[in-house]
Amino acid sequence: MVEIAGLARSERADAVLVSGDLFDTVNPSAEAEAAVFDFFLRLRDARIPAVVIAGNHDSAARLHGLAGLLGWVGVQLVAQPTANPLDMIRTVETKGGETLTVGALPFLSERRLVKAADVMGGDVGAWRQKYREGMSFFLRRLSGGFKPGSVNMLMLHATMDGAVPSGSERTMQFDLTNAYTLSPLQLPADAQYVALGHVHKPQSASEMPLAHYPGSVIQLDFGEGGEKKHVNLVEVEAGRPARVTPVPLASGRELRTVKVDLEHVEARLSKLAGFGGLVKVVVRAPSGTAMPGLKDRVLRMVPNTLAVELEAVQDDLALPNLKREGLSLTELYERFHQERRGELPDDLRAAFKEADEAARGEEQEERAEVVK
Repeated sequence: MVEIAGLARSERADAVLVSGDLFDTVNPSAEAEAAVFDFFLRLRDARIPAVVIAGNHDSAARLHGLAGLLGWVGVQLVAQPTANPLDMIRTVETKGGETLTVGALPFLSERRLVKAADVMGGDVGAWRQKYREGMSFFLRRLSGGFKPGSVNMLMLHATMDGAVPSGSERTMQFDLTNAYTLSPLQLPADAQYVALGHVHKPQSASEMPLAHYPGSVIQLDFGEGGEKKHVNLVEVEAGRPARVTPVPLASGRELRTVKVDLEHVEARLSKLAGFGGLVKVVVRAPSGTAMPGLKDRVLRMVPNTLAVELEAVQDDLALPNLKREGLSLTELYERFHQERRGELPDDLRAAFKEADEAARGEEQEERAEVVK
């Protein structure tokens, strides 16, 4: 956050737009709150105003309660949609004398736009269409607040058609096969730029009007490992198309996932010496292999490891013809038990064999009756 505030100052930004997800949880830690408030104080010291909307990770009610207080340091916060969409229009008078008009639409839960009574018995296509219709209502009303001679922008926390996830978005909230999405055709044509939030992977979502996801400002989990983070510098004048320039960020610790076979653990992890980021180590080993003390071994070599996971290699599945052909059902069960729980007890082997033989006998009798 310190780096972003510094960039806003060095680039002489007229305003900073935060399109949702100030926090990663509805109950942020004291350290997270301190970092966010420090960010806004740094912007205030640089005399740079901010417009902020709530995202799906935020507590809208919590942020709404802070809106008045944050207003004292130049933050215009829209945490909850109102009955009158024009109440979500925010205006910034820039140092250069231009007016910036922002239609600020925070995250709208699908449940608020698609009532349960409408969903029950309806098909998925109908639910999505009802969601789109509700969002279109707000977008039309927000664009109604745009002003001639002003720089007109839209802020939106939602999923656009074709958006590519980074891998860290929460599965229950970001299933692209069933997500409630918007079409770029629904974006107001008179918006010179649309600042999008919700998807953590930086990407363009529309060319007309120009819309971008800047993505998360740090790697949030190992699903984002290797992604280069940035903020978008948007240059725009009234009546002219916007120009977007990604500005790379250097802050935040790099996340890296390392997959290694059990017999190569030491050799592979020794190459991580000096790596200053955080690591997840996935160790591949034959199914059923005992690995006592593996986590301690990894941590001794790479103290900055956050997670050690095991990935079982199923030889039986990889080479079914060589491993399973010719084995009886009892032999297959014995192998399964040995891989999962250890040696198969004699009494359990006998009971399984007896049940198998009984089942085979019943099957033969049924076939004989059919022949008759």
